[in-house]
Parts: sequence; C-alpha cells; structure tokens
Amino acid sequence: MTILQQEKPHPITLKIRVSAPARLHLGFLDLNGEAGRKFGSIGLAINSHNTVIEVEPANSLIIAASNVTISASLENKIKQIVASFYTTLGQHIPLSQQGVKLSLIELIPSHAGLGSGTQLALTIGTLLCRLHNLSANTADIAFHLGRGARSGIGIATFDHGGFIVDGGLNSTAQIPPLLARYDLPSSWRIIMIMDHNNQGVHGSEELHAFTHLPTFPLAHSQTICHLTLMKLLPALVENDIDSFGQAITEIQALIGDHFSPTQGGRYTSVLVAQLLHYAQSLGHTGIAQSSWGPTGCIFVDGDSTAQKLIGDLTQYCQQEKLTTLSLSMTDASSSGAKIEISSNKSL
Repeated sequence: MTILQQEKPHPITLKIRVSAPARLHLGFLDLNGEAGRKFGSIGLAINSHNTVIEVEPANSLIIAASNVTISASLENKIKQIVASFYTTLGQHIPLSQQGVKLSLIELIPSHAGLGSGTQLALTIGTLLCRLHNLSANTADIAFHLGRGARSGIGIATFDHGGFIVDGGLNSTAQIPPLLARYDLPSSWRIIMIMDHNNQGVHGSEELHAFTHLPTFPLAHSQTICHLTLMKLLPALVENDIDSFGQAITEIQALIGDHFSPTQGGRYTSVLVAQLLHYAQSLGHTGIAQSSWGPTGCIFVDGDSTAQKLIGDLTQYCQQEKLTTLSLSMTDASSSGAKIEISSNKSL
C-alpha cells in the first residue's frame, strides 16, 4: 500500500478526523447553457450516510480500515487522491513528511447517487491540509483534486450542510458558486430507497452521456429555473411540503427523461422506479432519484407519515418480492463536515 516514503518519523504525533455528510443531488437548473452558464444544481446534505476518515503521520502511505472493505478500486482511488494532493496543494511539502496513515471508519456507498467520490476527495484533501497546516479552502481542494466540474452541491454541503442551490459554471469558473442555502424544516423526513444490486452511471459512461446526449431543450431549462425560484424555494421557506414535493417531482421528470437513454428510463433501477410509482399512487409527491441513482427518495412531513409510508412500501416489497431493495428514513443535515484534532507534541 506504499507510494510515498518518509525518511524519518514526523516530529508531532497528530491525529485528525473529518466526518462529511452524504448528499442528494435533485436536478440541474440548466443543461442547455444558452444563457452562458451550464449545469447549476439543487440538492441537500443528509444524515443517513457519512464519510469518516482519520489521518496521522506515518513512515509511508498506509490505508487501513476496521468496518470498511477496501477494494482494489477504492485503494487505487485513495492513492490517486493522495498523489494529486502532493503534486498540487502539497507540492512544497518535503518527501520526508508525506507519509500518512488514513484510517477509513465509515464510507458513503459508491455509485449510489450519494456523492461518495466528492466527499472522499474533500475529506482526504481537508485531512492533509490540516495535517500540514495549509490554509486552502474547500473550493481550492475541490479544484485541485478534480471535483466540481459540473455540480457544486457536494462542495457546498461539505462546508455548510443544508439545502443548496448553486449557479453552475461559465467559461472561466472553476467551481460552481453557492447561490442559496437553507435549512429544511425540522419535521421533514426523507424515505431512502436503495437497490443493492445496481449502480448509477459513472466514469466513462457518465462522461459519454454529458457529451453525446441531445441538447437539453431551452424551454425545459426555463421551466426548471422557474419551478426552483418560484415554487421549490418558497415552499421550503414556508414549510409547504406539498408544493415542495410537486416542484421536485416536476423537475425530476424533465431531468430523468433527458437522461433516460443512458440510464434506461427516468430512473436507473427498474425496481426503485416501481416503488416510487407505487408511492405516487398512494398520493405522495416529492418523488426523486439522487444524481444517477439508483437511490430513490421521497420527501414527507412528520415521523408518523414517514413510518406509515415505510410500512406501506415494505408490505409492497414483500408482496412483489423486491428483495434487493432496502428502505430507511433520514433527515437533512444542517451542518457540514466536522473536524476533530488531537495532538501530542514531542519536540
């Protein structure tokens, strides 16, 4: 697991932990780009999944875990992040101080639509900046580690938590600007539907989709922006779950149908789609797929409503033998990443 050697032990015994929340990506504002900015996103931080990693000085790069399985692809991804850090933000750090031990405590599931890649990179980048006393902010870390090329939701939720709207990218922007940040009403809940036998579009397939799909109709972008500004955000501020849900469902329909040639339909997972449609038949709105999925979600108001819906969906899953799906309830995270530092100087 070693890619960087340290000549002698680091003089300070230092351990830093970063805990970063997962995010839901609920849609793009403007995939057309005719107005001069492209993408723009809406989304929020959630409490159900987190990336939690600790770092401490070591004689080499060590990747360790107790409750997390380290696959070859995950190990390679972490090595690439660390190598990118020490060739960009950390390029002036002596080789003798580049040995670190990364202890993986909790990870967001990969390719589930919950922002695992961005949170992994930002968490490791933040850990290394704190370890080496570098003052780079989250936007700097994201840019140098190759995040934020389309959506800024994961970057903003790392810093602030909450419900986020970002402004997309123009021809010169490196990271999408944060336009709005709100706390979700405290009583709102999110029913999460996960398909453990499926993965969202990622890697080269995702890149191909963004470069080869037809141009997104300008009228659809205008509709999404109108829904966001005049329905979604006012409903959030006024604690109107019905209008909020209606806006989310309408936005998701336009985005999902555009990406359907790549993901095989409005939703990536046929089984998640089946359950979302059933929830709609029960009268629920706020029907969404996060990012490329396959994770689906439903916004409701109140614990009793959430528990009733979970019961109805569980019964339906048993009836239809949808055995690969799991259901859970979560809420929005109102805070971003948490950083804990402990040190014992031996000078």
